[in-house]
Amino acid sequence: MKEWPLLDKYGLVPVPMRLYWLLILLLRPYLSWVLVLTVPAQQKDMLKLFYPQQQDFLIACLLALPVLLIVAALSQRNDKRHAGWRHVWRYGLPILLLCCCADLAYTLYDLPDDAILDAPWRLFTLVGLGLGFGWLCRSRTLPEVFREWPLPVTKD
Repeated sequence: MKEWPLLDKYGLVPVPMRLYWLLILLLRPYLSWVLVLTVPAQQKDMLKLFYPQQQDFLIACLLALPVLLIVAALSQRNDKRHAGWRHVWRYGLPILLLCCCADLAYTLYDLPDDAILDAPWRLFTLVGLGLGFGWLCRSRTLPEVFREWPLPVTKD
Protein backbone atom coordinates (compact mmCIF):
# COMPACT_ATOMS: atom_id res chain seq x y z
CA MET A 1 0.00 0.00 0.00
CA LYS A 2 1.40 3.38 -1.00
CA GLU A 3 1.57 5.89 1.81
CA TRP A 4 0.28 9.35 0.97
CA PRO A 5 2.82 12.05 1.71
CA LEU A 6 1.86 14.95 3.89
CA LEU A 7 1.14 17.99 1.73
CA ASP A 8 2.08 21.57 2.45
CA LYS A 9 -0.44 24.41 2.69
CA TYR A 10 -0.45 24.78 -1.11
CA GLY A 11 -1.36 21.13 -1.68
CA LEU A 12 2.12 20.21 -2.95
CA VAL A 13 4.58 17.61 -1.74
CA PRO A 14 6.88 19.54 0.61
CA VAL A 15 10.47 20.08 -0.41
CA PRO A 16 12.74 17.88 1.73
CA MET A 17 15.09 19.69 4.11
CA ARG A 18 17.98 17.73 2.58
CA LEU A 19 17.41 19.56 -0.69
CA TYR A 20 17.91 22.90 1.05
CA TRP A 21 21.16 21.63 2.61
CA LEU A 22 22.35 20.40 -0.78
CA LEU A 23 21.52 23.76 -2.36
CA ILE A 24 23.57 25.50 0.33
CA LEU A 25 26.47 23.14 -0.35
CA LEU A 26 26.28 23.67 -4.11
CA LEU A 27 26.01 27.45 -3.72
CA ARG A 28 29.05 27.71 -1.43
CA PRO A 29 31.03 29.94 -3.85
CA TYR A 30 28.25 32.53 -3.88
CA LEU A 31 27.74 32.24 -0.13
CA SER A 32 31.46 32.72 0.52
CA TRP A 33 31.42 35.71 -1.83
CA VAL A 34 28.58 37.30 0.14
CA LEU A 35 30.45 36.52 3.36
CA VAL A 36 33.57 38.26 2.06
CA LEU A 37 31.51 41.29 1.00
CA THR A 38 30.12 41.67 4.51
CA VAL A 39 33.38 41.52 6.46
CA PRO A 40 35.60 44.54 7.16
CA ALA A 41 38.13 45.64 4.53
CA GLN A 42 41.10 44.14 6.39
CA GLN A 43 39.58 40.65 6.09
CA LYS A 44 39.18 40.66 2.29
CA ASP A 45 41.73 37.86 1.90
CA MET A 46 39.27 35.44 3.49
CA LEU A 47 38.15 34.30 0.02
CA LYS A 48 41.68 33.01 -0.60
CA LEU A 49 41.17 30.68 2.36
CA PHE A 50 38.42 28.85 0.45
CA TYR A 51 39.66 29.46 -3.10
CA PRO A 52 43.47 29.96 -3.19
CA GLN A 53 43.49 30.97 -6.84
CA GLN A 54 41.04 33.34 -8.50
CA GLN A 55 40.49 30.82 -11.29
CA ASP A 56 39.17 28.28 -8.74
CA PHE A 57 36.59 30.75 -7.53
CA LEU A 58 35.45 31.67 -11.04
CA ILE A 59 35.09 28.03 -12.10
CA ALA A 60 33.17 27.23 -8.90
CA CYS A 61 30.80 30.15 -9.60
CA LEU A 62 30.23 28.93 -13.16
CA LEU A 63 29.51 25.40 -11.95
CA ALA A 64 26.99 26.71 -9.40
CA LEU A 65 25.27 29.14 -11.78
CA PRO A 66 22.49 26.72 -12.88
CA VAL A 67 21.72 26.05 -9.22
CA LEU A 68 20.73 29.71 -8.90
CA LEU A 69 17.97 29.04 -11.46
CA ILE A 70 16.71 26.17 -9.30
CA VAL A 71 16.66 28.43 -6.24
CA ALA A 72 14.75 31.09 -8.19
CA ALA A 73 12.21 28.52 -9.39
CA LEU A 74 11.91 27.13 -5.86
CA SER A 75 11.10 30.59 -4.56
CA GLN A 76 8.27 30.86 -7.12
CA ARG A 77 6.93 27.32 -6.67
CA ASN A 78 4.10 28.30 -4.34
CA ASP A 79 2.96 31.22 -6.46
CA LYS A 80 0.37 30.24 -9.05
CA ARG A 81 0.96 33.38 -11.09
CA HIS A 82 4.53 32.58 -12.12
CA ALA A 83 3.99 29.59 -14.38
CA GLY A 84 7.08 30.47 -16.45
CA TRP A 85 9.32 29.06 -13.73
CA ARG A 86 7.51 25.74 -14.07
CA HIS A 87 9.72 24.72 -17.00
CA VAL A 88 12.90 25.42 -15.04
CA TRP A 89 11.51 23.52 -12.05
CA ARG A 90 10.58 20.47 -14.15
CA TYR A 91 14.20 20.08 -15.25
CA GLY A 92 15.52 20.78 -11.76
CA LEU A 93 16.51 17.23 -10.87
CA PRO A 94 18.72 16.64 -13.95
CA ILE A 95 20.24 20.11 -13.51
CA LEU A 96 21.05 19.36 -9.87
CA LEU A 97 22.50 15.97 -10.77
CA LEU A 98 24.71 17.51 -13.43
CA CYS A 99 25.86 20.38 -11.19
CA CYS A 100 26.53 18.08 -8.25
CA CYS A 101 28.49 15.64 -10.42
CA ALA A 102 30.51 18.45 -12.05
CA ASP A 103 31.20 20.09 -8.68
CA LEU A 104 32.25 16.76 -7.19
CA ALA A 105 34.58 16.04 -10.12
CA TYR A 106 36.14 19.51 -10.05
CA THR A 107 36.55 19.51 -6.28
CA LEU A 108 38.23 16.12 -6.47
CA TYR A 109 40.45 17.26 -9.35
CA ASP A 110 41.44 20.47 -7.58
CA LEU A 111 42.09 18.81 -4.20
CA PRO A 112 45.65 19.53 -3.02
CA ASP A 113 47.84 16.67 -1.86
CA ASP A 114 48.03 18.02 1.68
CA ALA A 115 44.32 18.79 2.03
CA ILE A 116 44.04 16.75 5.22
CA LEU A 117 46.42 19.19 6.90
CA ASP A 118 45.83 22.51 5.18
CA ALA A 119 42.19 22.39 4.06
CA PRO A 120 40.19 19.64 5.80
CA TRP A 121 36.90 21.38 4.94
CA ARG A 122 37.52 20.36 1.33
CA LEU A 123 37.32 16.73 2.41
CA PHE A 124 34.02 17.45 4.16
CA THR A 125 32.85 19.10 0.95
CA LEU A 126 33.76 15.96 -1.01
CA VAL A 127 31.87 13.75 1.42
CA GLY A 128 28.86 16.07 1.35
CA LEU A 129 28.81 16.23 -2.45
CA GLY A 130 29.14 12.45 -2.68
CA LEU A 131 26.28 11.92 -0.25
CA GLY A 132 24.21 14.55 -2.05
CA PHE A 133 24.80 12.94 -5.43
CA GLY A 134 23.84 9.54 -4.07
CA TRP A 135 20.69 10.99 -2.52
CA LEU A 136 19.72 12.74 -5.76
CA CYS A 137 20.08 9.44 -7.63
CA ARG A 138 18.18 7.31 -5.11
CA SER A 139 15.47 9.59 -3.72
CA ARG A 140 11.88 8.54 -4.30
CA THR A 141 10.42 11.86 -3.17
CA LEU A 142 12.42 14.24 -5.37
CA PRO A 143 10.91 13.17 -8.72
CA GLU A 144 7.46 13.89 -7.27
CA VAL A 145 8.59 17.24 -5.91
CA PHE A 146 10.05 18.32 -9.25
CA ARG A 147 6.96 17.10 -11.14
CA GLU A 148 4.54 19.26 -9.15
CA TRP A 149 3.67 22.88 -9.79
CA PRO A 150 0.56 24.70 -8.60
CA LEU A 151 -2.21 25.02 -11.12
CA PRO A 152 -2.65 28.50 -12.56
CA VAL A 153 -5.41 30.69 -11.23
CA THR A 154 -8.43 30.62 -13.55
CA LYS A 155 -10.93 33.45 -13.73
CA ASP A 156 -14.52 32.37 -13.34
